[in-house]
Amino acid sequence: MTAPVEPALRPHRLDPWRAALARLSRGLLIYGLFGLVVAALGLGALLYVSGRVTNLGQRVSTEVRSLIATIDQTATVLDDAASSAESITVTLERTPPTVRQAAATVTNLQANLRTTEAQLASIIVLGSQPLANVASLFGQMASDMDGLDTRLGLIATDLEANRAVLLENAGSLRALGRRLDAIADDLRTGLIQDSLTDIGIVLMVMAVVLVGWAGLPAIGALGLGFWLRHELRRKGRAAVPEAGRWDAPDGAPGE
Repeated sequence: MTAPVEPALRPHRLDPWRAALARLSRGLLIYGLFGLVVAALGLGALLYVSGRVTNLGQRVSTEVRSLIATIDQTATVLDDAASSAESITVTLERTPPTVRQAAATVTNLQANLRTTEAQLASIIVLGSQPLANVASLFGQMASDMDGLDTRLGLIATDLEANRAVLLENAGSLRALGRRLDAIADDLRTGLIQDSLTDIGIVLMVMAVVLVGWAGLPAIGALGLGFWLRHELRRKGRAAVPEAGRWDAPDGAPGE
């Protein structure tokens, strides 16, 4: 008699469904890891930018306060300059008539000096002119006044023109001062700081959305991938003792 032969084990053949599930689990794990990396990088970048925006907002607040103080001082200086220019125009308003009056006085005085010169030169005593030297002095004074009335008239005209220019400049300075006051008031409303705060809030919301959009599916994919891998391993271990053998005839093996 020959010894009984143990039936040979069936060769292991991988179930195509298990192979597909194994590939799916690996894909889910890779997708989950990649999604977590993307979410972490995006979250870090957004938090960094948000921090920078917050710091910028603080710096801008400080600079805006300093700028407001500077603008207020500048507006005050411009208003004072406008007031000074307007006060000068009052003086210039009174000066041209006075200068023209002086020009008329010079004209009359010159004529009187010429008349006096002629009268003194006409006095003759014993065939001589004893007042000729005095008459010459009056004539010299009259000659020295030649053109003085014209120059005084030109000065009066220039003063009137300068007064008009100063009035225009005073108006421009005062308008600029009011404009600077309006700018300072706009800056005091905190529009710039509020805008930067809104940007920071938007960035934080984007960070939350990014985590929800990339992080949660990635976490779900990782969990599902690990669960599939665990189930495949558990099913594989349970299937080893139950593996089939080579088919044999019914009954005891042949002798």
